[in-house]
Amino acid sequence: MLVLGLIGEKGSGKQTFVNFLKEIAPDLNIRQVRFSDILAQTLMIWDIPNTRANLQKLSLIMEEGFGQSSLANAAKFSIEGDSADVTLFDGIRREAEMELVKKMPNSILIYISANQKLRYDRLKKRSEKVGEVGLTFEQFLKEEASKAEINIPQLGKKADIKLENNNSMEEFRSSILKVWSTLEKA
Repeated sequence: MLVLGLIGEKGSGKQTFVNFLKEIAPDLNIRQVRFSDILAQTLMIWDIPNTRANLQKLSLIMEEGFGQSSLANAAKFSIEGDSADVTLFDGIRREAEMELVKKMPNSILIYISANQKLRYDRLKKRSEKVGEVGLTFEQFLKEEASKAEINIPQLGKKADIKLENNNSMEEFRSSILKVWSTLEKA
């Protein structure tokens, strides 16, 4: 099994990376584990709106109450016994989550970055989470500075592979294809 850990700010292209990888390697069983999905499930159970602010707040509450590795442990538990060819840990935001991936055999950390204004524009277009529809650039910048988001660039510096996603979708797809070709040969 190959384990990929995706680090990247919101709107940088992590989901696009996953989608392209599935397209590039259709014969492989690729399992995506999003740290935010674990948080979203918890919010749903508690009947709390799935907003970025609530996801961030919950992650901080879990970290403060149960330790930095609580979310990483939940993610690890979710893949135990899994038979995927490739497991993607998507949305690494903490050192413990990065360490989880690094401790796994055959693991690679990938940092996906993009220009801040471009990422904001992407969020506005996709409107994936409640609150993204009317999000102002000032609100976006405030979220970027939150405790749940601020460590991402520092973690990205420790990644094995760094991808910039500032150009066209085809150029990003091409860079993912190059990374995949390298990983397949290894």
